[in-house]
Amino acid sequence: MFWGTRGWLPLALADLIRPRTREQVIARMLTAISNSPNIFEPTSYLPGGSLRTLVEIQAEAQADTERTVAALAAGGYLESAAGQWLDALVASHYGIARQPSGFAQGTVTMRCLPLSGPYELAAGTAIVGTLNGLRYTSTASVTVPAGGMVEMPVQAEAAGSGYNVPGNNITLLHTPQPGLSVTNAANWLTVAGVDQESDTALRTRARLRWAERGGGATADAYRSWALSADPAVDQVRILDEHPRGQGTVDVVIWGSGGIGTDVVARVNAYIQYRRPLTADVQVYSAIPRTLTFTLELYAPGADAIRVRAEVLANLAALQQAASIGGTLYRSEIIEAAMLPAGVLDARPGAEVPEAFRLAPTEALLLAPTLVLRAGP
Repeated sequence: MFWGTRGWLPLALADLIRPRTREQVIARMLTAISNSPNIFEPTSYLPGGSLRTLVEIQAEAQADTERTVAALAAGGYLESAAGQWLDALVASHYGIARQPSGFAQGTVTMRCLPLSGPYELAAGTAIVGTLNGLRYTSTASVTVPAGGMVEMPVQAEAAGSGYNVPGNNITLLHTPQPGLSVTNAANWLTVAGVDQESDTALRTRARLRWAERGGGATADAYRSWALSADPAVDQVRILDEHPRGQGTVDVVIWGSGGIGTDVVARVNAYIQYRRPLTADVQVYSAIPRTLTFTLELYAPGADAIRVRAEVLANLAALQQAASIGGTLYRSEIIEAAMLPAGVLDARPGAEVPEAFRLAPTEALLLAPTLVLRAGP
């Protein structure tokens, strides 16, 4: 309710969550003042005047109050709450918290030419990266033999899913040595990097909590448990049509770039504790299925390094967006490759079918090799 010229009037939620700006409040106050010429002189509220200054101070305070009221009003509803207001709402009403971000970890392959090395690389001294600026640091000491290779564990320098790159993306040595090179396999990740949970994802988990309230477990209940058990899980597929016989349910999980056995164990323990007593539930990671292919690009006059970096980043985003058991179309690869400025043609190799269909428990991994050709 608010006081108007006709007494107390109802105030809609839309009015509460739409605060006025400082300038709007000033305009409204000046209009009210100008309607009282017998009280205020017409020149007394011009910019720089004492009354105008007082109006501006009051307007700033009023606008700040309305912003606070709007945040309080929006923070009381799941659809409109955001940021810390959403954190407070889901903690008090749904008993969940926002999932934190995490660092990508994995292994890269270090190779040394026969006439170079051997090289002893202490933990923290070897830094590798991608063409688009992502960097990873070694987490254990390794020795790269002359003419040989070794797997080196690395961790991303920052948290986030953007570091979950496809195979053949990590090719730069920021701590170079003669004859030493680096690359990564399609399944190089051991722990996927994760972003801090977005407001949209947090709202989805909060809504799924309602599915847990029943006496039995619905597909949404299993989905809610899997997403809440570990922040590395961002995809869940529920196989609930008796995949292994009557009373069986399979929960297939996947993360951006892969899921480790430790994550599967945590999710399994979380779900087994909550499942109905009569349900036979299995929790397991989706089976990675790698699409290895060449991609010819024609980008005359463009910066080759920039083009490669942007195409690889687009393919990484395409991989992350692929769902468990989904379908990747050849046209999607072409579209991702054509997005960078300067690319006039993109041709995936014959190994890429028109539709690359995954089995119900498979997840997509991409292992592209980019080739920039000279002619159209």
